[in-house]
Amino acid sequence: MKIVVRWSTKLPFALALLGLAACGAERETSPHDGPPSGAGLAAGADAHEEVGKDALDLAGVRGVTFTPVGEPREEGAWFAAEAIADPGDLVVVSTPVAGRLMTLRATPGMRVAAGAPIAGIESAELADLGAGWISANARSLRAVRDVERERRLLAAGATAQRDVEAAEAEAAVAAADLEAARLALAGRGLDPASVGARLVVRAPRAGTLAGYEAAVGETVAAGARLATIVSAGAARVQVELALPGPQAWSAGAATEVRRSDGRVWSAVVEGTPPALSPATRRLTYLLRLADGAEGELPLAGTPLEVRVPLARAVVLPQEALQQIEGVWGVFVRAEESAVLRAVRKGPELGGDVMVLEGVTPGEIVATDGAYLLKALWLKRAGGDEGHDH
Repeated sequence: MKIVVRWSTKLPFALALLGLAACGAERETSPHDGPPSGAGLAAGADAHEEVGKDALDLAGVRGVTFTPVGEPREEGAWFAAEAIADPGDLVVVSTPVAGRLMTLRATPGMRVAAGAPIAGIESAELADLGAGWISANARSLRAVRDVERERRLLAAGATAQRDVEAAEAEAAVAAADLEAARLALAGRGLDPASVGARLVVRAPRAGTLAGYEAAVGETVAAGARLATIVSAGAARVQVELALPGPQAWSAGAATEVRRSDGRVWSAVVEGTPPALSPATRRLTYLLRLADGAEGELPLAGTPLEVRVPLARAVVLPQEALQQIEGVWGVFVRAEESAVLRAVRKGPELGGDVMVLEGVTPGEIVATDGAYLLKALWLKRAGGDEGHDH
């Protein structure tokens, strides 16, 4: 039998949907794409772009299953994230004096009480400060005794008033030197009565030791960070997403966060990022976990996953979508025939795929065996599989 090829008066399939030339590359779809504004196919059935006015006759066609298109539904995907602490929950443990880090007295991840030993430091600076305070204290005590002696001598008529006044002046100077030495230690949080060449750095607040920032044997400067303590579980989550970002996410939007052990938290978006992160060129979102007991919250730095909404769209089996000349389409059944309909493909969901535009709930589309209709369409249209991408 002679096959008569009948062409539609409409534009070719690829040009009608995306304005691409034949054999053009498939349009890349972002996981967060939603329906475009003022462009693309309209969602209504009257605006669907069909390839050719002639439908495929289904008489004699076997091996093709047709399925009704369901209602659009909200879909999402899980993206890597990290637990972060509130700024007020972070406690920096630093060394008040320069020296050499000799011991680490706690293990990262363990709970520590306020005042618990964190690290041991051997410090020549501390030894000098302590020696200065001891010397000043000795001079002050001697000056006080000199004043007492001069006053006794004056009472016995064995010395002059000016000698008493000179001793009192010396005592005042010695007292000022002692106070300066005390302040030099107190300003570093050190007790003058217990100074020496070795210092035990203690936790200023109870919490979880997040980690050390210096190694044993390392020389550290005064004020250097030794460790970080998180006084509470991390109630915030940071996730970075590529443009354009989820359209459904705004301040207060609800979602879920999960940990590798199966623990799941409810969370809300704190706010949308005003600009791209300069370092990653991505959008950085901050979420807050729902209130809970401290022990139920993750530690800062814990790897997490956040469920990000992709779009509200029709979901079809992947086999329903067929690609011809770089453009995706589905075969829509009308009585005993089928018409090839251009669609806008969204993210894949396992064995399914989101269809952002092109089909309407209730329509009947080919699923299993749709590739057979594609082959028939190409044959009738005079197409060549060599042009299929």
